[in-house]
Amino acid sequence: MSDKKVKTNSVSKDETVYPKKYVVTRSGLRVSDLEYENKERAQSEFDHWKKIVSRWPDGSKIQISEFV
Repeated sequence: MSDKKVKTNSVSKDETVYPKKYVVTRSGLRVSDLEYENKERAQSEFDHWKKIVSRWPDGSKIQISEFV
């Protein structure tokens, strides 16, 4: 029996985990200047934009989206 060692090319990954950030988008385009730590904090700006779209409806969709 021969002992063969298998060499593998492994690269250590320095994966930095960043906290999630959220922004308000209108029809997929970012409208918020700030990045929020969670969806609850973004809710007041979401409500602001929702009110604007309800006053002047143009078919756009307001969302709180994850910032990447």
